[in-house]
Amino acid sequence: MSRTSNTFTIAGSLARPLLLLAICLLASSGCQSSDKQVSASFASVTITGNTPGQIGDAAVEVFKNDGYKVAQRNSDRLVFEKEGTKMNNFAYGSWIGDTPVWVRVKGSIVPAGEMTFRLQCTAYMVRDIGGSTEEEIAVSGLHRGQYQKLLDEVAKKLAQK
Repeated sequence: MSRTSNTFTIAGSLARPLLLLAICLLASSGCQSSDKQVSASFASVTITGNTPGQIGDAAVEVFKNDGYKVAQRNSDRLVFEKEGTKMNNFAYGSWIGDTPVWVRVKGSIVPAGEMTFRLQCTAYMVRDIGGSTEEEIAVSGLHRGQYQKLLDEVAKKLAQK
């Protein structure tokens, strides 16, 4: 009889931490829309009535006006880069100044319906750009505001045409 009660005591003591762990995992996953891709959650804008080419042209113009260079451009993929600020260098590791940190924005144009596309991007801080030890560090979603502004500006520019 004591053996059975020990088994239930051990099982009961393990159940609470496992239940707590399961609750924490569910809470940390948050609410996510099933139709929204991971990269779209960083910064995105939906554009209707324009072709991917027109959207790409507008994005290039907006990002160039903000100091970015076009590093790559395909029909549905865009990559922009610019040298990081002194604060970027301090925060992401180039304190000495020998190789500055760069900002890289990877964008894509994704179909979202009939003549509707989503322009979305993710941003990275890049150490040793172009070097053998190049490293991309994803920018936190907490800092997406400046990138969302750029995408909103692309949408605004296309709406005016």
